[in-house]
Amino acid sequence: MFKFIVLLLLFTPTANAGSCVVLLYHHFSDTTPKSTSVSPKLFEQHLQYLQDNHFKVLKLKTMLEHLKGNNLPDKCVVLTADDAYHSIAENAYPLLKKYQMPMSVFVATEPLDKKYSAMMSWQKMRDIQGEIMQFYNHTTTHPHLLDLNKEQVETQITQAQSRLNQVLGKREKILAYSYGESSLAILKQVKDMGYSAFGQHSGVVSEVSNRQNLPRFPMAAHYAKMSSFKTKVNALPMPIKSKTINPIFTQNPPTLTLEFSKPLNKYQKTNFNCFANGGVNMIWKDNQNVAITAKKPLIHRRNKYNCTMPSGQKGRYYWHSVQWVNLEIKER
Repeated sequence: MFKFIVLLLLFTPTANAGSCVVLLYHHFSDTTPKSTSVSPKLFEQHLQYLQDNHFKVLKLKTMLEHLKGNNLPDKCVVLTADDAYHSIAENAYPLLKKYQMPMSVFVATEPLDKKYSAMMSWQKMRDIQGEIMQFYNHTTTHPHLLDLNKEQVETQITQAQSRLNQVLGKREKILAYSYGESSLAILKQVKDMGYSAFGQHSGVVSEVSNRQNLPRFPMAAHYAKMSSFKTKVNALPMPIKSKTINPIFTQNPPTLTLEFSKPLNKYQKTNFNCFANGGVNMIWKDNQNVAITAKKPLIHRRNKYNCTMPSGQKGRYYWHSVQWVNLEIKER
């Protein structure tokens, strides 16, 4: 019991200073690819859990305003979806209205202009936007931004923003990177352009988060099952000092170094775990600094290190993730 009290006192004040879990969906259907889909039935279970357990489901722009003011509430959740698929309007929107919970959708504008069959129409988006549904920037053509030069990146973002403003009305500068990919140069460019931006790496938004690379928990396949969902919406930000990581690695496998805000006790250090394909090696410099390296070279274009640690609060874990990008692997 004494160990639990010590653990609780060590990190609870900083963790509860305010944080928010942002969830990332794509399709809401039983017939679309499972790797990017959640069934409408399961999605309603997500919403029911949030309602029954008194989570504060905020609009995305409201969450960002709280983040700027450093006053995020506890048990804060934001719902987002990428790509403006039909199933968002057909299957998610009615459930969101039923539970009166907002969702922000990131839109690549060219597929809508070309009237791709999988996507909503501009008219549908005009019809449903409002308190429940909001739409934001996901570039013009959904490219790999890392394959573009600085001017092309700017064009992708500014043209999409202009099109959204033209068709749906002026909106805040909020961006989601295609495939969650970015670099230090892109993070700086997006900041200079005045955008807040989101990736696709897991984790919890807090005052130490990079405003141009905010985390979101992907919700699809087994990651969206209720056991996993409950763990993630109750997650807390890992108590580490702020540090911007270069997602583009030069050595394979790359090493992630973390410095905790306070030294860990024996229980915390023992129960701090990180995961990558093939496992990881962890080297502790002391009780406050650790270096994490995958045991095997990373073989995909996008790879993640996920780290967790018990918070001392029942059912709540600290969580931190980094997405690495291997530029040697190309995708169409």
